[in-house]
Amino acid sequence: MIRTATLTVALAFSIPALAQTEDLKIGDAAPTFTLPVYNPPPNGPTTASLDTYIGPDADDKGSKAIVLSFFATFCAPCKREMPYLEQLSEMYKDAGLRVLMISIDRDDAAAPKIADLVKQNHISFPILKDRFNFLARRYLGSSAPLPSLFIVTRDGNIQTMNRGYGKDASTFLLAQVRQALGLGAKPKQ
Repeated sequence: MIRTATLTVALAFSIPALAQTEDLKIGDAAPTFTLPVYNPPPNGPTTASLDTYIGPDADDKGSKAIVLSFFATFCAPCKREMPYLEQLSEMYKDAGLRVLMISIDRDDAAAPKIADLVKQNHISFPILKDRFNFLARRYLGSSAPLPSLFIVTRDGNIQTMNRGYGKDASTFLLAQVRQALGLGAKPKQ
């Protein structure tokens, strides 16, 4: 009886939390997480947490903005933007940009596909595993449109949301990243 009551109470608190996140909007606090990493660096952490990059107690003191890109191995536009995200990560790492990709693939067969994508695209940033889509539902709602991308600032708030976009990320992401880093919308030429 006690277990049933505990489960009922736990569900009562978790269901409204999921419903509220479908209404996630710019300016909201970004839902935090800790997820396993598909491609951990040698002798590096096997999990990644948003709290590593945001907030006053963040371990990464140099981070200013975090790009969270949700993808799946079956999403062709998601795979096409991987090299562009790597390029942005390299270009703006010293300015404080951090990139995290979150895979919503549900089956174990995705792991070798992701490993191939990491190798093909020379990915240096963490790719995280959200196999049960707990984090995806918090950010994307129940429909989980792909590709979807968020920029979270150092204060932990969502500055930019792009859910289920059909255009190439290179047409809008550079300006959004530069703005989040406080560099202005266009690079000087």
